[in-house]
Order: sequence, then structure tokens, then C-alpha cells
Amino acid sequence: MSSQLTIENLTLFRGDKCLFKNTSFTITQGDLLLITGPNGSGKTTMLRSIAGLVEPETGIISWNHKSISVDRQTYHENISWISHKHGFKGALSIIENLEFEAHLYNYSFNRIDDALERLSLSLNKNIPFKCLSAGQKRRASLARLILNKNVLWLLDEPTSNLDAHAQDIFKEILNEHIINKGLCVLATHHPEAFEDSTSIIELS
Repeated sequence: MSSQLTIENLTLFRGDKCLFKNTSFTITQGDLLLITGPNGSGKTTMLRSIAGLVEPETGIISWNHKSISVDRQTYHENISWISHKHGFKGALSIIENLEFEAHLYNYSFNRIDDALERLSLSLNKNIPFKCLSAGQKRRASLARLILNKNVLWLLDEPTSNLDAHAQDIFKEILNEHIINKGLCVLATHHPEAFEDSTSIIELS
């Protein structure tokens, strides 16, 4: 069955400020949707709403033609969510964190070293996460995209703190996901960096 994410009439306020109103779109396999706009415009909030982490004032979020409110667990099992917070334990090394998640999400231990090598983290894999640079922490977070193989990616500024080489690696990983019939909603300040996007939502 072809995967599909449908957003209908999504509206959300922050206090008295309307961040977005009656936003609707549909993406299917192979689609990349960009959410762009200045800081404070609601990019992260929209992503969190799509992920089912924030309840909107109005709107329906459907996964494969079924509201996520009906079966939120199945929806979340199909999502890879990358936000500003990495979600790793600072006292554990990169590989310890990823091995812990391998138990939770049932992905292969054998693929962890390959993912770290691709992201140029092999030499850092045994260093406590809290001791890594901001760029290394971001790359470690992106390793989840290689390992989880979930069909829907929700990514909040995934290239922040990445140097030019690491950004190119991320774009390769993203392009492979799209080519392999994945779906992605990506919030960014730099939509021009993603020339192959299917569509763009610009928040003011």
C-alpha cells in the first residue's frame, strides 16, 4: 500500500498569535515538503503538530487515510523524528546510545558501525556524547535516519551545526530516502539548499 500523509485545515495559536491557519497538504511516497520561514514563525510547532505531539486548534492529520487519533501508535511507529534536542544520554557514548535504541526499535546492531562510518564518527564512537562538538552530536542524531528505516521523516533544521561536507552527506541520505519511496517534511531556513523538494510551505 502506498504511504500517504494528509493534513486538513490545520490551525494553531501560540497565545494570541496565530502561527498558521487552515493549512492543508498531502504528500505521498517520494515527496519532500519544506516548511520555511523566520525564527518564531511556527516551523517547529507545525512539525510537532504533524508528529502528534501538539494538539492544533483545528484540523485533521491522517496517515494512510486514517486519522492519527484513531491509531496514534501505528503512526508513530512509521516516523523518524529529528529535532533540536538530540535525545541521547550524555554520559553514554554514541555507540552505547545507538545500541540502547537498537533494543527499543529492533534494528540491526551490525549496521551501527556502517552508519557511524558514513557520518565520519567511527573515531568518536566511544566518546561520551556530552563531550562531542555540536556538529558531531548532530551527525550522531542523523545516524538514526540510516538505522530506523521508517517511511516518514519529520526533520527540524537537520543541517544545523553541520559543516559543508556533513551537509552533503545528509543530502545524499535524504535523496536515497526519497528515491526509495520515503516521505519527508523538513523545516529549514534554507529552502534553496533542497532543490528537489516537491513543495514548500512558507510561514510568516
